[in-house]
Amino acid sequence: MCRLAVLVADRPRPLSALLYDAPHSLERQSYAPREMIAGTVNVDGTGVAWWPEREDEPLRYVTERPPWSDPNLPQLARRLRGRVQLACVRSATPGLAFGAAAVQPFAAGRIAGALNGFIEGYRDGMERQLALRLPEAWFGRLASGSDASSVFLLAASRAGGEDPEALARAAASAVSETAALCRRDGRAASLNLVLVTGRGVAAVRAAEGLPPNTLYVRLEKGCALEVASEPTDPGGEWRSVPPGRVVFGTELGVRTVPLEEFGS
Repeated sequence: MCRLAVLVADRPRPLSALLYDAPHSLERQSYAPREMIAGTVNVDGTGVAWWPEREDEPLRYVTERPPWSDPNLPQLARRLRGRVQLACVRSATPGLAFGAAAVQPFAAGRIAGALNGFIEGYRDGMERQLALRLPEAWFGRLASGSDASSVFLLAASRAGGEDPEALARAAASAVSETAALCRRDGRAASLNLVLVTGRGVAAVRAAEGLPPNTLYVRLEKGCALEVASEPTDPGGEWRSVPPGRVVFGTELGVRTVPLEEFGS
């Protein structure tokens, strides 16, 4: 299982805020996660997407190395800044693609995203089923050979806008359809999905046939909204997102609604 964290802030902040600076940063979560359901470490890659000022499309940096061993990222992360950023550390699913191309977050146009989870038997039928549900123009973007990229592209292709509610509807639709396919075939799946644009974030906490991965949200209204697999520090009022819910918003406010409200 991967660990991820999102920051939507009132001003640009260094990429190190999520990756290195927080007491329970993603660097620490890569070797000492507290709430992983499967696996023990997240050392198969590090990635970050961020929106520089006056840019609509995110920049993306990914490496197959863990955060502490990349020769460039620690220094870059302290100098590069973004008001909105999404960072991940990866625990690769056995049998799926390995290398930088498979490291999240993924990006498509103005949307970046990540899946914290897996689909059982993805290569045994589910890969094709999900690919057939992509619009033809999106099919060629399936380059990484991973369940995460399939679910992300399915959601991104359905986004009717860049605002958080549009992202929530797209994420809920993709997760609900993927869960239904898994249910039909008797497959287990962990399906925490996050979509981000320069205008906000939406995240789904869901699973099929097993307990969902953890997901937390913290809002300092007017200052910052954070969404994370695990709280990045002990301060503030982190709250757990209930299973089967969609959370979406900006630094100005956040909503949580049942998955079925947007997932039909």
